[in-house]
Amino acid sequence: MHKRINPFRPNSPVNPGMFVGRIEEIERLESSLVQTRADQPAHFIITGERGIGKTSLMTYIRCLAQGSIVLENLKFKFLVIDVDIDRNTTQLGLIRRIECALTSELGKSEPARHFLADAWSFLKRLEVAGTKLNASGSAQCDEVLADEFANSFAAVTQRMCMQPQASGFADSFEGILVLIDEADNSSSALQLGSFLKLLLERLQRRDCNRVLVGIAGLPEVRAVLHNSHPSSLRLFEEHCLNRLSQNEVRQVLDVCIAHANDLNDEKVALTPSARDLVTRISEGYPHFIQQFGYSAFAMDVDCSIDEDDVIKGAFAPRGAMDLIGDRYYRNDFYNRIQNDSYRQVLRIMAEQNDSWVNRAHIKKHFKGTTSVLSNAIKALRDRHIILGKEGQPGVYRFQHRGFALWIKLCAQPTVVESLP
Repeated sequence: MHKRINPFRPNSPVNPGMFVGRIEEIERLESSLVQTRADQPAHFIITGERGIGKTSLMTYIRCLAQGSIVLENLKFKFLVIDVDIDRNTTQLGLIRRIECALTSELGKSEPARHFLADAWSFLKRLEVAGTKLNASGSAQCDEVLADEFANSFAAVTQRMCMQPQASGFADSFEGILVLIDEADNSSSALQLGSFLKLLLERLQRRDCNRVLVGIAGLPEVRAVLHNSHPSSLRLFEEHCLNRLSQNEVRQVLDVCIAHANDLNDEKVALTPSARDLVTRISEGYPHFIQQFGYSAFAMDVDCSIDEDDVIKGAFAPRGAMDLIGDRYYRNDFYNRIQNDSYRQVLRIMAEQNDSWVNRAHIKKHFKGTTSVLSNAIKALRDRHIILGKEGQPGVYRFQHRGFALWIKLCAQPTVVESLP
């Protein structure tokens, strides 16, 4: 039994062929691709908390743009560039990653390589001169870089959209989709919002309207862009990912079990009660669904995954809840929050799941003085762990709602006896 292939994927994006839900978001992103190949790019941001499915959706959109997924006889043919950002990424580094991806995809013939080398020659000039972008903090330097990059990017894009006999490339494309994941990691030195605003405006001036930019990140990415350039957010349509519905959770489980039975000789079944239990305790969070499913599948020994398998897989030592905590929340709860009174506030709030909680309710259950409670709430708000409700002082909820679920489940050893 231990040799069975587990279909659940708690540590990686969901395979596009097993993607479930997000119908509204997919339709809107599909529209962005349609708009772009009609020379009216509709750039987008995908936001949501950790584990909510941002990278899985980006993977799906990548396959859709490349044409490996066809929806209702609508097939795209975009060249897709994937870029991850970290705290050390500079503007020059970001440009270099885009340039390398384009050269790797397009530079398959001698004429193509010659054209690309000429198009990106400005990078060599910058490097030979020892230019380090953003080191001086010069806005003029950023604008010069954006001008140079826009010229080259526009030339390459317009050429690759021609027929191969005219472009010299091996193939033609409808446009370029640049996907920037984990954009909330962007440093202030990168000035991501300002850089993208300058770039996209300059591409438009050069009649290059076949470049579509998609960004994904935690909700903090909005502040990253705004702090860099307040109007940069206007360039993007935001898609905020929320929890899956109960029906969608059940679909995820059914698709994974069907996939397991395609992969393995021994067929496995998920009992209705086990299916309902995972649906309830996961509360629509994709990373909880995948980890609960993975752990229950691993716990099963008789090819019938039942409630006991789910419970043991979830709450046994090194079970699903331990693994979810290690991956997402434990450090925030025990190391980032050093004061027990702060954790007490979080435990009280977690009992209400992801609902708004007023100060009076917290105070009623808080074991400490009013001043200690005030300090705790202020500290948690300052660290963006909880949010205040706009227009209603003294009302709060978790910034990342999966955090509330993890605290609730892990703070109550007998939680299984009182599951909703």
